[in-house]
Amino acid sequence: MKEKIKAFISSEKNVLYTLLALLTIYFLFILWKTEGYIGGADSLTHYRYSRFSWVYPEFLLHHWAKPVFTLLTSPFAQFGHDGVSVFNITAGIFSCLLAYLSARKLGYSYRLLLPFFVLFSPIYSIFVISGLTEVLFGLFMIATTYLCLDKKYLWAAILISFSPLVRTEGIMIVPVFALYFMVVKQFRYLPFLFTGFIVYSIIGYFHFKDIFWLITQMPYTGSASAYGTGALAHFFLKSPEHFGKFTMILISIGIIAMVYNFMLRKDKHAQSEVLLIFLPFLIYFLGHVFMWWSGIGKSLGMDRYMVAIVPLGSLLALRGLNVFSSLPKKLTQNKWSKIIFGVAVLAMIFTQSFNTMRNLPRKPGGMDKVMHSASEFIKQEELHKNKIYYNDPGFFYFIGFNPLDNNSAQSFTIQIAENTKELNQGDVLIWDGHFSALRGIQLDSLQTNPYLNELGVFEPKKPFKIFDTDYKVAVFQRNDKQ
Repeated sequence: MKEKIKAFISSEKNVLYTLLALLTIYFLFILWKTEGYIGGADSLTHYRYSRFSWVYPEFLLHHWAKPVFTLLTSPFAQFGHDGVSVFNITAGIFSCLLAYLSARKLGYSYRLLLPFFVLFSPIYSIFVISGLTEVLFGLFMIATTYLCLDKKYLWAAILISFSPLVRTEGIMIVPVFALYFMVVKQFRYLPFLFTGFIVYSIIGYFHFKDIFWLITQMPYTGSASAYGTGALAHFFLKSPEHFGKFTMILISIGIIAMVYNFMLRKDKHAQSEVLLIFLPFLIYFLGHVFMWWSGIGKSLGMDRYMVAIVPLGSLLALRGLNVFSSLPKKLTQNKWSKIIFGVAVLAMIFTQSFNTMRNLPRKPGGMDKVMHSASEFIKQEELHKNKIYYNDPGFFYFIGFNPLDNNSAQSFTIQIAENTKELNQGDVLIWDGHFSALRGIQLDSLQTNPYLNELGVFEPKKPFKIFDTDYKVAVFQRNDKQ
């Protein structure tokens, strides 16, 4: 028996699969114990499109929801928001596997640390159980990197061509891999980088009657006034919080090592490292730096954007770790020294993510608590039997109605707020200090409206603002005044 165990452990592949299985169980447990949902309103909205895409097939082409993400998550969404979270956990595990396979192609040591670098990156450990698109986009990038390293250029080109339909940033990433194909003189694969665009342009034409619908219906054009802008250094200053301080040190070392080797041609993998790992990481990162600073692309400067480059960042960190471990050779020249060194690194990974992990499973946040209170009130008063006008997707999650049935629910627009006389008696209006306020609907105008009765106002225990608006939720009902 001891010999079998020893033989099992001696196989790196066996240890990897065991680690990935245990980490899958761990994050499924965290998901099971989490109250509510993670990922905010965008996560719920993506879930909504995926969940009802089997009823409303046009949602499979919804530009904002991202057609490929909606398609792949739709079977999981039939089991609820947690189903989409399970999909993301699965995508995260495969990202770890592909990062490991990429590291093996490059000859990196300490490859078994990669699942921990990825899954316990502070920002990744939170959003891997959300219903957001960043995890899948990260999988597309790391998968394309591995396919290129494995010289499966056709599949690499086809896969990354669909990435803009997972997240719009794919528009920035496709040219990076195009550059790689040109550098390695694989010109015949360049046309396949348009596969995703061509396929979905043709499919969408039969619905939109517009072959260029992917361009003309781009949701991230126009003014960014409602989204705001921020400092140029925003994402730089937040990086230690996103990736972890220890990991950021290793990433910095890894970047220096890659660029140095590339310039001096000291390593046979130098070109691949720079073009397939560092450059996609850099372009994505700087793209968000620029968008948040300039307002282009309607970026909100959100932390979760960096989730997409965690797998690539983990490879950069491992490259840095390899440089660091090669310096004190006496400490890593034998098996036990390497094990002790690896355990020390693992301890540092857990230490930097301690503050994040101790808050898992997550409890409902400030907005969710208020939304839940308002939703419980609506259910207790049986107001959900009337038609509901609302904006925050949290109500759809907590109340459980079909948000796409116009007989039961509808978006609460400023036009409706200004024409409440036209509503049917008993209709319910839900104002919130985030989405309704962004639509320009003023709470005080509803409170003084003669056609509405204010049924309740729900506020957080600790006041906070969303875009300079005090967050609260107010419930109104159309009265019988003619």
